[in-house]
Amino acid sequence: MTYTYKKWITVTTRHFNILEEEIDLILINQGLNADDEYNVAVAKTALVKEFAALIPLADIGEGGYSTSWKWEAIKFWYKATCADLGLDSTLINEREPNVITGKSDIW
Repeated sequence: MTYTYKKWITVTTRHFNILEEEIDLILINQGLNADDEYNVAVAKTALVKEFAALIPLADIGEGGYSTSWKWEAIKFWYKATCADLGLDSTLINEREPNVITGKSDIW
């Protein structure tokens, strides 16, 4: 089976729940023709450059149904793809999250 840019990106990002319209925007933003036979390095680079757009901006929750993201898996994919392409992965900040501690003992 011959993969096009659109097919390759669709299959690769299926775990991110990306809409077809969003894939079309990635292709347009990166100047790729959806129906061209893909080059893996070009396709991966397009995804890395569009990574910020792939990150969900809000949690989805309604009536007991919610969607959660495996953030560690997403970060791993991004960093591994950047390393594979020889690109800097500075979009992912490796700082430890801020720790919030209670101060009720001083009241």
